[in-house]
Amino acid sequence: MSNFFEQELRKLFGDGEIIHDPVFVGRTCLGNLDAGRQVRAEFVTMGYADHYTALRLTLLDSDLGVVDKLTLRLKEVWGRQKVPNNPYLRDGVDPHIWVDGNSVDWYAFHPTQADYQKLRQAAGSYLDVFRDRALERTRNGPRLVYICAPLRGDVERNIAFAKEKAREVFQAGDVPVCPHLMFPPIADPEAPVQDQAAREMGLRLVETCQQVNVYGAAQTPGMQAEIRRAEELGIPVKTEQPAIKKTKSRSRQGQAR
Repeated sequence: MSNFFEQELRKLFGDGEIIHDPVFVGRTCLGNLDAGRQVRAEFVTMGYADHYTALRLTLLDSDLGVVDKLTLRLKEVWGRQKVPNNPYLRDGVDPHIWVDGNSVDWYAFHPTQADYQKLRQAAGSYLDVFRDRALERTRNGPRLVYICAPLRGDVERNIAFAKEKAREVFQAGDVPVCPHLMFPPIADPEAPVQDQAAREMGLRLVETCQQVNVYGAAQTPGMQAEIRRAEELGIPVKTEQPAIKKTKSRSRQGQAR
């Protein structure tokens, strides 16, 4: 039974390009993503025993354990497949591996080389996100440091405050990424549509940074969103204050930062 799963996993990852140094054990493929990170790939069931309808990828860290998981449903990658000359499956079939006693095989539909390549690409795209981020985190030289600070209220004073904190980061040898100096000149914080667009762009900037520095005595909702995004991506968050209280969200769109 395990030989069939190994055979299918080898078709996907046997060349070592997506999962480095792959080892196949039973129904599982284990290998490396980069230094200190490993990947486990396996076919899994999704509600029906003996119907293996998805490929699950688990990202493992040597120190942190499980970092992230992705379940690729074969139907979502390949779509529902027609089965020619089968009157019992006129509406097609959802791709899956069927374990019937000691017999294991694809049920009715057998993937083509193009299908395997499509599944490889989906798995590779997912892992590349973490692979690229890991390389960026360990890159030598100045870090990109996001300046997370209040903007609402006394806007001019808060911009001056953020500018001073950006200067401190610069003087420490890192690269400050300060939305306060980027967006207010081109996006009116009092215009909800422009303000919302600027906030979303700020979150994209967070994703590119190696660290987020949080300043100020209170967190606005916009700052909280930036901190959450950093935590979701495993980006270190450094706070200036030992304890930072959170402000209440305002009802009007665009009031958040």
